[in-house]
Amino acid sequence: MKLLLFHTYNKGYLSSFFHELSVKLTQEGHEVVCFSWKASERESIIDSVKVIVKQKGNYFSNYYNVYTIIKREKPDVILSNFSYSNPALLFGKLLGVRQNITWFHSLNEQMNTSFKNIFIKKQFLKLADTVIANSFITEAQLNKVYKVPEPKLEVVPFWTNIQEQKDYASNKFYNSSDILKIGCPGRLTTHKNQNVVIQALSRIKESQYHKFHLYFAGSGNNKNSLNTAVSNLNLSDNVSFLGTLSPEEMVDFYKSMDIIVLPSLHEAFGLVLIEALALGAPVIVSSRFGALMFIKENKGILEDITFNPESVESLVDKLIPYFEGDNSDRSCFKKLYNDNFNKGNIYFKIKSIILKD
Repeated sequence: MKLLLFHTYNKGYLSSFFHELSVKLTQEGHEVVCFSWKASERESIIDSVKVIVKQKGNYFSNYYNVYTIIKREKPDVILSNFSYSNPALLFGKLLGVRQNITWFHSLNEQMNTSFKNIFIKKQFLKLADTVIANSFITEAQLNKVYKVPEPKLEVVPFWTNIQEQKDYASNKFYNSSDILKIGCPGRLTTHKNQNVVIQALSRIKESQYHKFHLYFAGSGNNKNSLNTAVSNLNLSDNVSFLGTLSPEEMVDFYKSMDIIVLPSLHEAFGLVLIEALALGAPVIVSSRFGALMFIKENKGILEDITFNPESVESLVDKLIPYFEGDNSDRSCFKKLYNDNFNKGNIYFKIKSIILKD
């Protein structure tokens, strides 16, 4: 079987997921070619996987690149995602590819999707043999909004390799045990809802607890607004904006925090959640994360770690125990990841979809 996989090839953990998937398939005797758009062009073999990178251009040149790579490689199966999906679905169908699969990652609420965008996407999704959703929330939207028939839908979570990433001590964080270190990773955008964390900590500081520091890891167009909120609430000495961190720095970030807060209003899956869990970082997470729906064991812990992202009071209630000396057992968070995001099980499910007749 020959698979042509369209995904952005970089140092991120989602890219690492797709690369490891490719390597596992090649080790079982299948041929895998990965195609990516980036700033410069190259073609190489990495861990027995052929990686083809073309320079990203305008709409027409990008579509032409996808067409030519499918025609040249003649794959049995195509697996595409994000901006690669539409041209891969179109030309995969026109060129007679046996299995044309696309992996859907985002909710309309995250992308501010217009009616026009939905209409266009619906037409392309009709060309897919299988549509993989990264969560049951995404599956429901694909069925209800995009009218993808249930027999075409599969739900598959991700795994993460962050625990295998080498880290180093960056010395960016307070070492004092008196300071509660709170981490909030993710793009600084409205739907990521970081403002609720600022509001909650302001209330906590007004009551009795002052020894804490909040670290935002990420960049985005909402940084100025968040900075203003921090200043207005007299939290400037308690908050740091770290910007975008490297994969190595993210390992140090998760391991250094006393608690990770993930406040998104909408999250189709939420890679940051399983990254934190995989490293044994205690988490308080918005109840809107799609990844939570894969947790079948230890369901009792969900009530302890989830909160209503539209309620400052709900987050305050979850944070207070950490200010009062709750030393959560990090091993239970790691077990939560290992029990519910088993790499072997996820790989088996993906392979069964790819090899389906």
